[in-house]
Amino acid sequence: MLKAIDVSAAIFVRGLTNLETVLRKGEAFAAERGIDPSTLLDAHLAADMHSLAVQAHWAAEGAKLAVARLLDAPAAPLPDDARSFAAIYARLDAAIASLAAVDAGALEAGLARTIELPHRGGGSSYRGDLFITQFAIPNFFFHVTTAYAILRREGVALQKGDFMGA
Repeated sequence: MLKAIDVSAAIFVRGLTNLETVLRKGEAFAAERGIDPSTLLDAHLAADMHSLAVQAHWAAEGAKLAVARLLDAPAAPLPDDARSFAAIYARLDAAIASLAAVDAGALEAGLARTIELPHRGGGSSYRGDLFITQFAIPNFFFHVTTAYAILRREGVALQKGDFMGA
């Protein structure tokens, strides 16, 4: 039987770990071709979308904020100012460590909690289990998938297995 940890923190840890693998392949690609790494980190899938660096940032921050909301713990996102591969890896590693340390029992209670999500149009209210499945996980994978797509568009040889992980 699935538990709250399985459908939240564990999914986020796996996705962030795989994202780091994909980013490392992007960094190696830049080094092999003599490309300034900032060129990749500043790349966008479309002009009105965030850059690779920002996509990685929001994958990590979104995961941490989602779990914090389930735990009813105050949290604020870090600024999206990591502009080197090293800084992004540090953020990903910190997010992974934070998520791996979450108390599984405390997350179970969060599935029944009401999650209020403010946004420009006013706000949304979710029961915790619906918040994680209908908002947090899709939002997380939007950012992870977009980061993968940016690297593919820039010529990095990635495969589905890189995205999916072990």
